[in-house]
This record gives sequence, C-alpha cells and structure tokens, in this order.
Amino acid sequence: MSQNILSNIPNYNVNYGQNYGYKAQQTNGQTFSAAPVSSSGIIENNPILKQAAKAKENDGGGFFSNFLITLAGMFGLNEFLNRNLQGEYDKTVLKKMENGIDKIANRPNMQKGINFLSNKKSQLKNWLETKELYQTLINKQSLGGSVVESQAAGVRGHLASRAVDAIKKYVDYQTKAGNANSAEVQRFKVLLGRVEKESYKHLDEIAKTIKNSGAQLDLPLTKKPWWGLGIIKNKVNLREILNKYNLVNNYKNVAQPVIKNGARVLQKPSIGQRAVGTFMRTAECITNGMFGGKGLVLLQSVFIAMALQEARKAEKGEKTGSFFGALFEQMSYIGAIGLQMRVVNALAGLKFIGWDKSKHSAYQAAMKAVNDAAKSGNSAAYNAAKNTLQTIKNTALNGKKLTFFQKMLKGLGNIFSFGRLNETIRPLKGVKASWIPWALKTGLGYVGRGAFVFMVVIPVIASIAKNIGYAIFGKPTKTIAREKAKEEAEKLAAQQEQQNIQQTQTQQPAATQQQTSQPAQQPAQQAVQQPQQSAKPGNLLDKMKQNQANPVASQTLQPIASTTIKKTPEEDAGIKRSYVPNAYLGTENPVNPASSRSAQIDEVLRRADIAEARARALGA
Repeated sequence: MSQNILSNIPNYNVNYGQNYGYKAQQTNGQTFSAAPVSSSGIIENNPILKQAAKAKENDGGGFFSNFLITLAGMFGLNEFLNRNLQGEYDKTVLKKMENGIDKIANRPNMQKGINFLSNKKSQLKNWLETKELYQTLINKQSLGGSVVESQAAGVRGHLASRAVDAIKKYVDYQTKAGNANSAEVQRFKVLLGRVEKESYKHLDEIAKTIKNSGAQLDLPLTKKPWWGLGIIKNKVNLREILNKYNLVNNYKNVAQPVIKNGARVLQKPSIGQRAVGTFMRTAECITNGMFGGKGLVLLQSVFIAMALQEARKAEKGEKTGSFFGALFEQMSYIGAIGLQMRVVNALAGLKFIGWDKSKHSAYQAAMKAVNDAAKSGNSAAYNAAKNTLQTIKNTALNGKKLTFFQKMLKGLGNIFSFGRLNETIRPLKGVKASWIPWALKTGLGYVGRGAFVFMVVIPVIASIAKNIGYAIFGKPTKTIAREKAKEEAEKLAAQQEQQNIQQTQTQQPAATQQQTSQPAQQPAQQAVQQPQQSAKPGNLLDKMKQNQANPVASQTLQPIASTTIKKTPEEDAGIKRSYVPNAYLGTENPVNPASSRSAQIDEVLRRADIAEARARALGA
C-alpha cells in the first residue's frame, strides 16, 4: 500500500521546470490532478495569459525619435514637390516620369491589357447607368453647408483654396510695390469678390483667370504662418497653381484641349499623365503641401511614426506589410475626408430616388432661392420660392409610384438629410419664434451625421485602405495572428477573473459553515498534523525521506468511514476534481486565496507525508 500511495504522487520537481502547467497522471485506475489551481480559478504560468501580460508591457519607446525623423523628411518632401512645380513643367522630374510610363504603356502587350480593362470598365458603367439606385447615388446627391461641400470637393477644393491664397499674396505684393491699379490686380480683385466664399465651385474659372491675366507667373510669393514661429515658410507662385491644376485634371481623367494636326481638340490624359496625377494626389495626402499648406504635416508625422512603431513590433519578414497597412489606414482619416463627405451626400440624396435629374436640379435652385430670401427678409420672395419648391416636390415623380424598396430608400434618405443647412428651409429674418425649431433640427441633424461618419464611414474606409496596403505589400499574417491571440487572451483573463470573484464569494460562506459543523478530530490525528503544519515550507519531501521512522506512525489510526465524509466546499460550489479524495485526510478546508504556488505544493506533500505515515502504521 505504501508503494501504491507513493506511486500516485505526481513528480512536481520534473513537471514544474519543464511545463507551463501540470499534466494529469493516471495510476491504478485513479486520475490525480497535477494542475495546482488557485482559489482565483486561474492556472498560473499559462502561456496565453503570459502573452496577454506581455501585450500590456511598454514596447521600448522610440516613438518620439521616429516622429522627429518623419517630420523632417516630410518637410523635405514637401519642399521638393512644391519647388519642382514652380517652374516649367516640361523640365520637371514629373514630366520625365510621364514619358517613361507612357513608353511602357505603349508596348503592344500592355496596350492589349489596358484596352481590355477599359472595355470592361465601360461595360460596367453602362450597365450601372441603367440602374435607378446608381443614378440617384451618383447624380442626385444632397447638398450640405459650405464647409461640407468644400471638403466633399476633395482635391479640387483643396487646390481652389490654395489658389485663392496665392492670388491674395500676389495682390498684396503688387499693392505694396505700387501696382494696385494694374490690370491683373484689378482682375484678381473682381475674381476674389465673386469666388472667395465658395472657391471649391470655381476652380476652372480661377485657373482660366490666372492663365489669361498676364500676371507674373514666376513671381515668388512667401508667407510665414503664425504657427511656424517664423521658421517655416509657405512659398508659392501662380505657375505652381496652373501646373497643379493640370495634374488634378489628369488625376480626374478630364479631357483637356490640345493642338493636334493644327486643330484644337479635346483629349483624355495618357496613362503616364494619369499615373503622375495619381502620384501627386497621394503625395498630397502625405505632405499636405501640394494643395493644403503645411499645417497638417505635424499630425501626419504622428501617423507615420505610429506606422513605424507597428512595423518595429511586427514579426520578421512582415515589417513592410505592417508599416504600409498601418500607414494607409491612418492616412485615410485625412486623405479620404472628401470621400467621407460624398458618402453622406449620396445617402442623403436617396430621398430623390425616382426623380428626374431636371427635377433634382430645379429643387436645389428653389431651395437656394428660399434660403436667400429668408436671409434678406424679403417675405414676398420667400413665400413665392416656398410655393415653387412645393410644386416641384408634388410633381417630381411625374405620376410614377415608388416600389416598397424605393420607399425604404427614400425614408433612409430623409433620415440622412434631416437638418441639412442647404436643404432645410430657414425661418424668415425677423421672425424670432421660428428660429428655435430650426436650430434644434439642424443641430440634431449634424450631430447624428457626424456620429455616423465616425462610427461607420471612417472605420469602413480605413479598413479598405489597410487591405489595399496589404494587397500591395503583403499581409502580415503572423503578426495579425499574434495580436489576435493577445486580444483573446485578455478577454480570457477578464472572464477568468470574473469567475474567480464569483467563485470566491460562493466558497467563503460554505467554508465557514463547514468549519463550524466539522467534528473535532481525534487527538492522535491532531498530533500527526501539528508538527507538519509548523514545518518549514519546501522541506517536507526531504523530511519524509529522512524521518521514515516517524514516532507518530506507530500510533493506531483508523480511517474515517466513508459514510461520515462530508462534501468539501469545492464540491458544494460545483467544482469537480480529477482525483479521488484521500479518506484518511477527511474533508478539506478551502485553499487560502493568498497562498503561493510553493504553499500549494507543500500542502500536497504534507498530505502525502501523513498518508505514508498511516500506511506504515497499518502495515506494521
């Protein structure tokens, strides 16, 4: 029996150094748990939990140095791109890039592939043009306020804003030089008075005026923004505006007039022109110097520094994909602002589903007339415009009936267009009582749309941008799996901690009741246990080997009858063990939550020591 009991004691010294937990061992048909579970219910040294703890550790820093290096590099790139476009375009590096790409694209095999894709694109577009939903989303969008529409204009809006700023600098320079009455200055002043408030609508007019003004296109115009502390300079000239205007048209694939065989014709941009235009659009997202100045370079440097941190923490061989995936995702927050606004405009425009395009245009004009009259306080014009607006609404469908699906889309459009400034009738100037409902309606509408953009639109666009980066530079599968494991481990730790709290609350009352109702043990048994409890932790196994002739072992001990064994607090709490409780030890008090691993191991060995002593006594 002695040999049998000893064979059932798991070898902790071996398992502890080799495993993250303890494997269950089975001997003589009985399974003994070799996993010391604390009262918290969390298995210590679990590799998943270790990984979760490691995820919370500091990654070693380096962010600030990455930020400074990135900031310096972006300012350098900013200067290079803008200075390069302030001279003759045909002499720039970008023109050489166009020629090189066109040379490759004009190869026969490349032409076949380009023509095939172009035909498929045309077929898809022609098919979509027949769909009412597509027509509504693309051609019947709702209009927001001037700020929203300026952002929705995207790259053209950014360039128009920069062009107005450059024209202002030119007028100021010539005025200080005594040329305030020159023809080009007077022409620019008239232009500014007409387009400054809504410049995003007038980019074509601005570019045409600059080109035909006779102004000094190469005149350097410099301004020191207040945030630059006198160090950073914003340099521009009018030739830069015209060069960027051509690049924007190339990016947008807008046909431009060219002289061909002595005749003036409209021609679509070449593959090289479109590629360089797209490159500059991407560079504008990174530097914000192409169209929008240098202010956001600081914020974008933070984004790039964060992407570098992601790359540094990535698995070997996946650093490039991790960097560009993170960079594309973070840059989309700013680079895709125009797209975000257009998504909202398109969804709000669903209220026009089923309308003719002409009715949509007439509605927008009538709504503008109503609000202009409201601002001026002209009640007659105000009421007339409202009547016109109502007539357009009543006849918009031309007698057609919407399907159930179209009615659902129209309802969705009404929700997204709720409270839009350009499509909500303003109260007539001077009528105070009607201002409160209008203010509440517009305020709630913009708060709701802002929440939708931040919670739905931005995450979707960021996810798409990240996957584009992965598609080009490789998806860091190992790194993603590791991060996913960290998240799951953190969730597991939180769940186990919650279970631990509930289990402790359940065990404490049961343990108190068990201790008060448990009968006093025999004096001989107390004599056996007392010396062992006072033993020094960690030495119990050595004492068992050295003191095999234990004087206490000669005492006659009777095992506790199985009928008198009561359920342990763990059993009362619904905890199942993988081993059979020792009948000689009786019921077991709950383990102290503050006990350490060594104390738990000593507890197991203490019981083994007592069992061995009793076995020797019975064998004698």
